[in-house]
Amino acid sequence: MKSWFYAVFLFASSAHAVSVAEFGAKGDGRADDTRAIQKALDTGKNVVIPEGVFRITNALQPKAGQVIEIEGTVKVSDSNIQAVVADVTAGQNAVTVADASGYYTGQWVTLGADSLRIQGGGKKDRREGGDCGRIASIEGNTVRFELPLKHDYKVADKARLGTQCSAFLITVPGVRIHGTGVIDGNKKKQFDFAPGDMTTPKSRGEETRAGCGISVDSLTDPLTSLSIEGITIRDCILHNLSFYRVHHSRIDRVTCIGAHDKNILLRLSEYCQLTANQCRDSDYEDGIILYSGNHHCVLQGNICTNNARLGIGVNAFQEGIVLSGNICRDNPANLSLRGDFCSSTGDFCGGKGGVRIEGRGNQVTNLVAVNSVTLCGTDMNYIGGIISGTAEEPLQIGMEVWRNTTDYRTALIDGVRIRGVTIKNAKTAVSVKGTIKDVRFIENRIEALKQPFVIEDACKDQVTMERNETSVVKAKQGSVGTR
Repeated sequence: MKSWFYAVFLFASSAHAVSVAEFGAKGDGRADDTRAIQKALDTGKNVVIPEGVFRITNALQPKAGQVIEIEGTVKVSDSNIQAVVADVTAGQNAVTVADASGYYTGQWVTLGADSLRIQGGGKKDRREGGDCGRIASIEGNTVRFELPLKHDYKVADKARLGTQCSAFLITVPGVRIHGTGVIDGNKKKQFDFAPGDMTTPKSRGEETRAGCGISVDSLTDPLTSLSIEGITIRDCILHNLSFYRVHHSRIDRVTCIGAHDKNILLRLSEYCQLTANQCRDSDYEDGIILYSGNHHCVLQGNICTNNARLGIGVNAFQEGIVLSGNICRDNPANLSLRGDFCSSTGDFCGGKGGVRIEGRGNQVTNLVAVNSVTLCGTDMNYIGGIISGTAEEPLQIGMEVWRNTTDYRTALIDGVRIRGVTIKNAKTAVSVKGTIKDVRFIENRIEALKQPFVIEDACKDQVTMERNETSVVKAKQGSVGTR
């Protein structure tokens, strides 16, 4: 019965939809289809973007409650980059460029210069910061912005202005984007600069409205009931998909490939579900990152591979994040769980890249890690699962209990319980060192090539062993190294 009602709903939605072709969109990969697609969206009806390549030069903005089906490709146009020809100081709201004829009012642009900071993350050759916002007016070759700039820009620093739009900018609730189509950020032909500070009264860091495949962003009240399903988002100059201040929404079966920064980003969001997404090949940073201010979100069945920094990351001071059945492979760090009162159940981490579990009150159950695991937390339960290298490449250390930082965001090691875990194919199965309190190993199965446990003398009175099975086994012939 449920399936029948769902089918009727889809039929009714498509029956009341309009095609962007009805409003003049060509889909030939050459014409600028921005205005035609926006006209279709402005009707408030559900919209279909059919087969074809629809080139856009500015962000598309849906209406509240609108359903958009993407069958073809929405491609961000090559960036129009112009040199700034006169110095401009912070507080001004205009720059003069060599040729402003390719810009238009309302277009999203970014200012950058070689004097701004180098971006962190996976690579060290791109600058970030700057100003990002919309054009208010153009007079000759002078481009005026909606709000004043926050930085100085000098001709000597090779200051330049470039178009940099998200494909979709969602600022209203209830939008659904789905289909089998593609959003192509066209990063190789973009202004290669990470937009940093929005030209809004309050700086909001790198999570801007520009440079994303889909940017969902609220400046005031959270947006609710949003759904992104089934599509592919690739090669965006910033993030492929960004949720900023979003509640009760979902990202489902989306393939995110090759973002310059983060493939999927959540910030200040609650009760969101990320299920069965694939995130791979970010150039600088992460597959999925819960950056800050998120609570009670679920990540289930996602696959994150070959990203430049993290597979899945949950930063400190976020609460109630639930991870289940995710697969992370071949990221420099496969899984970083630093939030509080979070859980990981049945996640898998393999290939290169380790696992780090921090925070307060977290529970990890049946994690399979074909790489090393570091624990650093308070009131933590680590139950079941396997930690193992391979016979050919055994781990140097299987599990490490160690607070190797003075970062205030990292919890103290106090009240850690490790129960029912199998550790094998490691030279040293478990290492405990540094400042710890009340760590217990209970009913674990430990096989080591050299030493089951290495515990610093200063830690020994804080470590309790109960009914563990330990053994030292010989390495198999042909073993070539350690990880």
